[in-house]
Amino acid sequence: MFSELQQVMHQGGFILWALLLLGVGLYTLLASTWMGLSKVKKELGVESVQPSLNLGRRALEGEFAAYELDRLAWVQRRLPFIGVLAGAAPLAGLLGTVSGMLVTFSGLATSSTAKPIDKISVGIAEALITTQAGLLIAIPAAFLLALLRKQTSSAYAKLQQSLHRSIIANH
Repeated sequence: MFSELQQVMHQGGFILWALLLLGVGLYTLLASTWMGLSKVKKELGVESVQPSLNLGRRALEGEFAAYELDRLAWVQRRLPFIGVLAGAAPLAGLLGTVSGMLVTFSGLATSSTAKPIDKISVGIAEALITTQAGLLIAIPAAFLLALLRKQTSSAYAKLQQSLHRSIIANH
């Protein structure tokens, strides 16, 4: 199995290595953002955002705004970058496709004594492997990003709901 993986990585060329690094970075960022959002949602579920009841409306809104900027905005700031990384994966796969096709056409154009089919097959393998890798990285990441955005919106709505309850309780 290890030798097969090694062979695939060799066939994919340097673009496949770049895709691998992109995927590791993307999914690491997705996981850390998801864990951060889970922590925020847990805090909101426990109602630990409840300020003291002796505050005026402006001070109450200020406490909630500070919480939002401190906790929820951390998640929201990461979402666009995750989207960029998820969008870059299929583009890097396409770059691998172009690179593989260049190798393929180079094999067709050479009139050396070596078999041109060897060079053609190497180019086609690079094109297909990098395209597949780019899509395998991007498609699940796109779904996870959509879920993360939905959960972030849900947490923001829950925070707003807590603010309104606190305002009503104070007045």
